[in-house]
Amino acid sequence: MSAQLLRHSTARRLLCFSCPQSRHAKAYSAQVALASSSSACSQNSESSTSTVDGDFSPERGDANGTSATTHLGQPQGSTSRSPLEPTRVDRYLASIRAAGLEPTLEDVERCRPERHSRPDSSRYAEEYNDLVDTLCRSFSKGQLRRFTELYKLGPMWSRSSRRKAEYAESIIERQWGWPSLKEIERKQKDRTEIVVKNFPVTPSQLFLILGKDGADLLQLSIQYNVHISLTSNPLALRVEGLRGALKTLTEHINVLKKDIIEEIFELPTSRPIRQDLVQRISRLAGAYVESHGNKGKIRICAKSINNMKAAERLALRASLEGGAEVRLSTVCYSPPGIKSDSSGPVVRPLSYSVYPFLTPNSFPWTMNAGGAFRIRRVADWLGINASEDITKTGGLVANEECLLSLSEAGLNLQELIFGVANPTNGRRSVTASLGHVLLSARDDFRRTNIQPPLKGRLSLSEILHWLKASETPLTFIPSLPPSVMVAPPNNRRAFHRLIYKTLPQPSGMESKLPEQVIKFELEFTDLLSGSPETPMAPVNADLPLLTAVDCRSQSSSEPSVLDNQGLQDVSVARCQIGEETFLNVMMPDRPMDMQFSVFDYEDVILDERQLSPLRQYADNLRAFASSGNKDQMSQPDPPSMFNHEGREYYLHDSWSLRQSNNLIPMAAVLNGYDREDYLVNVHSERILDLESSQRTDLCQLTHESSSSGCDWPHFLSACDQLSAVPFQPQNKGDVQVDNLEE
Repeated sequence: MSAQLLRHSTARRLLCFSCPQSRHAKAYSAQVALASSSSACSQNSESSTSTVDGDFSPERGDANGTSATTHLGQPQGSTSRSPLEPTRVDRYLASIRAAGLEPTLEDVERCRPERHSRPDSSRYAEEYNDLVDTLCRSFSKGQLRRFTELYKLGPMWSRSSRRKAEYAESIIERQWGWPSLKEIERKQKDRTEIVVKNFPVTPSQLFLILGKDGADLLQLSIQYNVHISLTSNPLALRVEGLRGALKTLTEHINVLKKDIIEEIFELPTSRPIRQDLVQRISRLAGAYVESHGNKGKIRICAKSINNMKAAERLALRASLEGGAEVRLSTVCYSPPGIKSDSSGPVVRPLSYSVYPFLTPNSFPWTMNAGGAFRIRRVADWLGINASEDITKTGGLVANEECLLSLSEAGLNLQELIFGVANPTNGRRSVTASLGHVLLSARDDFRRTNIQPPLKGRLSLSEILHWLKASETPLTFIPSLPPSVMVAPPNNRRAFHRLIYKTLPQPSGMESKLPEQVIKFELEFTDLLSGSPETPMAPVNADLPLLTAVDCRSQSSSEPSVLDNQGLQDVSVARCQIGEETFLNVMMPDRPMDMQFSVFDYEDVILDERQLSPLRQYADNLRAFASSGNKDQMSQPDPPSMFNHEGREYYLHDSWSLRQSNNLIPMAAVLNGYDREDYLVNVHSERILDLESSQRTDLCQLTHESSSSGCDWPHFLSACDQLSAVPFQPQNKGDVQVDNLEE
């Protein structure tokens, strides 16, 4: 067909040679016919031959070349051709179709270039557009569509609703393998064009996108190389960057919004949580928490179930500690007066004041962040020391009756501790913890404030009267005494401890009702290598046993000992259940205060019938600790609540700790005359709260009523010497950094 069409087109060019006006159209028609046909029609060939022999053509004039137009560019007739009428090219192609002649794939393949320029060059766009133009001029829309069907490009590329140029582009890209020019231009625009886009967000979505202190949002800005700012009305993220980066960021934000889960959690205490605690729970758990009504309900929005559960546990703990109607018993130790060491007269009696306090460790997250204060004796510049001299006053051993309640009633320490009968008929453990009894700032203090709630130098009775009238909350913060800081640790052991408590039982402003407690403990053995004489490992290597739950980034900032070692051995779970009471003892005449706890308990064996949730948790934790590949296992979460013997127990503390026993030399002065030197076993614990990731240093003395160890006077004498000795600066090499916060 191609050869016959060639002869046919040659004859038409000879016929049209004498007409300048239509020469271009004839040549274009011949070119189209040559590219579009595969065989020639004999009828068209005969017609072309007769035209060459001199037959008259109304479109060209007579055989001698006489023009059919009166002047150049003007038709002979007075009427112009309608734009809806087919052109000569259309009529010619229609005649070919009427003869049953259709172009084949060989014809369209002749238009295919052997190669093309690099897609990222400017030459490629010219070649691509020229090739599309060639196909569109050489073939009709129906023919191009038929080519897509013959190439088997698929229904998507050969559907009838497409434009002619789209068929040509499909052949070039899908069949000939040329890169899409539109895609290249789009990518070029994405790489170079800077656009601005706003992403509307809700407060919960904004919190989860920001992450802790905006770390997640900063990572997004760095990852996608965009500038992100916040607009408040309406609440939205304004992002400025390259178009391509914004497209990818849009997909990321849409996925993040879609994955957010929401829950309404009802607190068992049925009372709302303080607003400042709600914000801290959100930061600690990495979940958006807000109050939902005023009946102890909160709304939690999180990115994962782990974040959701962590927020529930923290909210439960805050509700257990946040009851204003429940207050621990607090007494004040007032030693007998002594004479001044100065030569001048004492112008006034001992006075006290409220001083700002800063702990070496972090404050408990449930404590008001507005500031903390401690009651201390005001030093006399004429010579009276600001601290009690226990060698002269006798301390708690000789002055157990020198305790004052907030109502200034005289109390006896031994009667307060042992006056209540043991309800369990089991064992009784009395523990003295060293630390400080602090006054919290008012709830309306949102920023740290060093201005005390009570100003001036006052007598101790005036301060106690103010404490009772103002109902100022008191919090005990444990810390290490100086003598324990410099003592080398001995017999170090690693534990995981859970403490469950029942709901508090209100009884006015002060509650002495025993609190039901379950203490669950697992010891991890073979975690520490070397003997006690072996030098301590660096601080970064001496880390708690389990990993703190870091829900904000799903990776812990506290590496675990288990992460650094292989198989570990876990002891049999130890569980104790009983009643526990606390007594805070303020000692404004000493550098430290104390907290006494009385725990009447019985040992419980975990089995299928009782405390099965704790037994299951112990099995899961043992499997996790003994696993050789912890990357494929997740650390189990303790049960947040369970029922035992008809009472609901709620998780209060989840700790990973290291315990060491320090033998501290003591010198007891008994009966005011006899001096006895002995060693006291002081327990020091470095605790990591697995829920809040807070560290705490704890120093305790324990007195077992059923043991034959140190008796009550020795116990009180040790408490005196640990709490009354002020801190003396030591050489840096003498301080054990294992017990200090870096």
